[in-house]
Amino acid sequence: MKAIYTIIGLCLFLLVMGQAGCQDITVGYLETKDAVYQPDSLIVKAVLDPKIDARQIEFGIPWQSTSIEGVQGTAPIRYSIRSVDSDHPEAATQFTMQGKGIIELPWDHTVPPGKYVINIRLENEGYTVDLDSIYTIIVR
Repeated sequence: MKAIYTIIGLCLFLLVMGQAGCQDITVGYLETKDAVYQPDSLIVKAVLDPKIDARQIEFGIPWQSTSIEGVQGTAPIRYSIRSVDSDHPEAATQFTMQGKGIIELPWDHTVPPGKYVINIRLENEGYTVDLDSIYTIIVR
C-alpha cells in the first residue's frame, strides 16, 4: 500500500512540475537601442530640373535613404512606415519602405514642399518596436 501512495505521489509531483515548465516563451529577439540612419535626413527637390536631373528622370530613379543601421534580431525582420508627421498628411501615402528600412519617394512625386518626419515600425516573430522621429525628409 505504501508503494502505491509513493507512485501516486511521484506521478502528482511530475504532473505539477511538468505544468510549471510549460510557459509561453517568446521566440527570437529584436534589439533596436542602437538603431539609426546615417545620415538621418534627406533633402528632396519638389520639381526636377530637366537638364541637371536628366538621368534621374530618364531612368525613373527614386529618392532613397540609406538602410537603417544598428538593428539586430531574428530573421525575418519586417520594416514599415508607421506614420509621417507633417503639415500635409495626404502626402504620406507617397513614402514607401523598401528592403532593410530604406525609405523611398518616387522621382515624380507630388509631395508639397515642407518637412516630413518619418516614424517606422520593425517587427519579427513575437516582437514589435516603434521608432519615432527616426528620419526627416525635407522637400524644397
